[in-house]
Amino acid sequence: MLLLAGLAITAVVAEAGAQKGAGASQIRSAVSVIDTATNRVAVKAIKVGPFPSAIALTPDGSRAYVVNSGGAKHGSVSVIDTATNRAAAKAIPVGRYPEQIAITPDGSSAYVADFGSNAVSVFSTATNSLAVKAIRVGRGPVAIAVTPDGSRVYVANTLSGTVSVIDTATDEPTTKAIRVGRRPTAIAIAPNGSRVYVANMRDDTVSVIDTATNQSAAKPIKTGDGPAAIAISPNGARAYVANAHDGTVSVIDTATDRPAAKAIKVAHRPTAIAITPHGDRAYMTSLEPGIVSVIDTATDKRVAKAIGIGPFPLALAITPDGSRVYVVKN
Repeated sequence: MLLLAGLAITAVVAEAGAQKGAGASQIRSAVSVIDTATNRVAVKAIKVGPFPSAIALTPDGSRAYVVNSGGAKHGSVSVIDTATNRAAAKAIPVGRYPEQIAITPDGSSAYVADFGSNAVSVFSTATNSLAVKAIRVGRGPVAIAVTPDGSRVYVANTLSGTVSVIDTATDEPTTKAIRVGRRPTAIAIAPNGSRVYVANMRDDTVSVIDTATNQSAAKPIKTGDGPAAIAISPNGARAYVANAHDGTVSVIDTATDRPAAKAIKVAHRPTAIAITPHGDRAYMTSLEPGIVSVIDTATDKRVAKAIGIGPFPLALAITPDGSRVYVVKN
């Protein structure tokens, strides 16, 4: 992860490690599992590859795919069987310094944003092997999302300040890259597929793209300092944006594309956010002090007690039934 000099989230991790005097023993390269019924850690550590940065679950919840950014020549993706909570012996090789992953709604394919290759890798989940030649996108792709109908993939290129659009039928870019703000770092798509929300870390804004035209749909929405992650509620009414630099969560009303409420104060350096399938809670990782915070979306307030998870929780994903949260610890 330290090799990704231009990446905003990596800089946050590196800074946190330097301030804490972190050594190799503190880099966990593991996944922990939280039981949402009790909000307690149910599985302490599932070992994965070096420098894990992201995680995605298949639509049936049977497997978790973990992106490992480390590796001398390329990154990899570890495969966890969620029934046993064990990782397969062999990881899937992808491009250089991969950052995030998205799985198609039918669960058949996975798309990985390869920051160091300026490309997207695609593999079949049936065979866990690369399906096509890497797809060239903009510079420094870090975030990726698939439309609800599975027809397109949107990729945020942090060094280009653009979003690339891939047609999943041909696995080729469909249009000229869409200009957004500076250092786009996170991306989410509305449940009805009509809009794409892009968090721009350098501008402290969220860009909104109309998927019918692939053009800007609204004026950029102001957020807190350093928006690093974004999630949209299952009913599409709100977008929650985790701001890494001021320890807040901005709440956006997607009907008006304006802030819906006062920002929610959370722990220092939030890096990822996910909402339960029922939409009642949002779970969020914070690098310091290594916790997962829980927000009640009915009141937009934090649940009283945070969940201690250990050093450098960087990403998370919630199972389709909402029973478990898988947390990546770098």
